[in-house]
Amino acid sequence: MPNWVPFACLSITSVFLLSYILVKKKEKAPKIILFWLFISGLAYLFEFVIFILLNSYEYYPEFFSSHYNDSIAGSIISQALAVPVAITLIVVFHLRFRWIFFIIGLFFLIETFFLYLDIYEHNWWKSIYTILFLSLTVMLSKVWWRYLYSGKYHYINFVTLYFAIMTLSQTIGWILSSLLGLYELPIGLFSIEIKDNVIGNGVYLFFTTYLYTLIIYYRYNDLPYTVMTLVFLLTIEIFMVNQGILFLKEPYYIFILPSLHIAFIQGGKFVCHRHFPGFHQTSQKRLLRQE
Repeated sequence: MPNWVPFACLSITSVFLLSYILVKKKEKAPKIILFWLFISGLAYLFEFVIFILLNSYEYYPEFFSSHYNDSIAGSIISQALAVPVAITLIVVFHLRFRWIFFIIGLFFLIETFFLYLDIYEHNWWKSIYTILFLSLTVMLSKVWWRYLYSGKYHYINFVTLYFAIMTLSQTIGWILSSLLGLYELPIGLFSIEIKDNVIGNGVYLFFTTYLYTLIIYYRYNDLPYTVMTLVFLLTIEIFMVNQGILFLKEPYYIFILPSLHIAFIQGGKFVCHRHFPGFHQTSQKRLLRQE
């Protein structure tokens, strides 16, 4: 059996479950998608630390010729798709403890099966850690879902929005930089060239996503702040090109990152205004109290 088959099955099952959740809870579909992206964003941050920086484990789905990108693709399927969808299922349907234990046990069996097939390998990670972190994530998620939209704690909405956008920005950034090679942003600290680029690009997108979120959440109607943010980021990127920090495949690719910034800021404003008006109201109340 080809290595990619179990990963494809896991992906298809996850997409099916997410579609099922959205159909069964149609009235809460925007909130569910936001929450799923939020959990995926947490998984991205978690994987950035333990998988990218600390080399915890490796995946072998054999999607790409580059082993490092191939391993990242496996990580995205497992930790940023399958796990967040399962947690969303638990939270949205308020599943009882016996079902939670069953789902966590199922992930333990899937991990064991992947290890048996040699399409996944532990370096220093252990399966017991998977059970521990899944349990902690479920507990956090149940509390987070309860307070999301409540307006009582504005930072919950802000952090949710940040991690949701981060999921999209990091995924697109990885595709544009590592897979397509349109630009590179290495930091020069790691011997593996692709890893060095992934880390540099990831750190920069953590920063830009924070700026996106500030504008979308706090300055929705303030066009000057949007323009200043775009000019600020473009200035940084031109400086990085001139200093040999940011490498472009072609000179006109300098417009790739600004286009990404515009798409996320304006797209985020549109989606939040249309589907999450409570975010805007909460942020405005916060600004009024500060003033």
